[in-house]
Amino acid sequence: MRGVTTVAVLLGVTSVISGCSLLSSQEDTQTTAATESLQFLFADAPSAPDRETLTQFPYPVTYVQFAKGGSTGPRTILVLAATGTHGQYWFSAGNEALVLWQGRVIRSSQLQVENRLHTDNLHADPLACYLTSTSAPATQKDDPCAGSWSRTIQLKRPVANFNPHQPQYEIVSLELQSQLQRNGRDISETGTASEVIGGDVGASYDFTNSYRLSTDGNYVISSRQWLSPRHGYVELEMVNLAQPNAPRGEVQTTDFKVPINAFKGSGAEPRLREFVEAMQPEFYPDSYWPGLRIHSDKLDQRFAAKRAGMIKRLRMLVATYEHDKNTKLAQAAKQLLNDFQQWPLRASYVHGIDPAQMRVTLKHNPLLNSHDANEAYEIVLAEAGTQQLGLQTKAQDLPEYLTERWQIQPDGSVRQLHAHVKQTAEQPGIVLTSIAERYLPKGFRDINAQLAMFLQHWNYAASVQESAQ
Repeated sequence: MRGVTTVAVLLGVTSVISGCSLLSSQEDTQTTAATESLQFLFADAPSAPDRETLTQFPYPVTYVQFAKGGSTGPRTILVLAATGTHGQYWFSAGNEALVLWQGRVIRSSQLQVENRLHTDNLHADPLACYLTSTSAPATQKDDPCAGSWSRTIQLKRPVANFNPHQPQYEIVSLELQSQLQRNGRDISETGTASEVIGGDVGASYDFTNSYRLSTDGNYVISSRQWLSPRHGYVELEMVNLAQPNAPRGEVQTTDFKVPINAFKGSGAEPRLREFVEAMQPEFYPDSYWPGLRIHSDKLDQRFAAKRAGMIKRLRMLVATYEHDKNTKLAQAAKQLLNDFQQWPLRASYVHGIDPAQMRVTLKHNPLLNSHDANEAYEIVLAEAGTQQLGLQTKAQDLPEYLTERWQIQPDGSVRQLHAHVKQTAEQPGIVLTSIAERYLPKGFRDINAQLAMFLQHWNYAASVQESAQ
């Protein structure tokens, strides 16, 4: 992690420390001291400050170090910038971040090589159970928290044959299975992370995590945790502790409305972060941030007109194939038309955000101005499932050479897939199989890219509701 002083992080941390905008003289002094200490900590020093120095600062700090194989990275520090119902956000000076929940790393942000976007099933994490237990068990047999735990993590990493001039990334899922047990203040976790590609088990990674509890058992004060295949382990050693997170139940779809009259005439237009912080009960540590969508009634109206235009264009494509007596491709075009009319689409201003970067960059903290909605904005976070859409080559007796595939990920990124690329079984997002560009008539050769742009607005919340019924 870099050692560059970043004003945004300093402001974020000091705002958490102060707690309000109107400060007493005492609070002013504390805030100034905090800012000065952060500037000291994040200076380009050859090594992290010693523990005695860090304990004097009035906010939570942790040492952090990455280790993979026999290689260990430099030891540096993170400071706590925010905490809430969806995690504790620990930042470096360069805006890299780790997000923790009940002592476990659940997300990362702005790390090089790859980042963990999501960890699910956190309500069943045995580590959280240990932190809320009143005492250590006398024997392993008496341990109510010991046992196996399954979850899925999602990683965002560069695609194979990555081109830095045209960067593309993919979101991949890994299935993790682990076993936890406690011995006094020490908790050990052994497990395996597996990737399934095209129905076959691909790479697997064995890991051993360790956690050290505080004397009262309420905090994880040091840990060594497997983060991802390309990063290996992250080692954390808490210096000044943060308050532990209160337990949360099983994640629910987040869906709430922000009335326009709530901020009309209030001066500066609000941004997303204000509503996220004001509506903390709506969010969970395993809320699916790549699936965040912002809708409005006015946007729905504009999108309906665009969709009607696309339906007209697909009908023209069917008619063109029928005129040319190309029966097979006419049937394929009809299938695309029928499917398009059934797709649960709803226009959104954004396609996922990084909640850590929402605190420090405008890109992930969009403006909600009073002119883009008639009555209200709707903010939705829903889990993104796996969807295979479009032409079914075997069912329709359609040769594969007549088709091409496009991938639309929950964060809105779009790329055309090469024929040899296989999908992971749980890879989130949509794969569209459509008519290959070289077999599309002149004037229609951009139609696959346009369909992919419509699929950026897939309503994952509607898909979740359908699967629950």
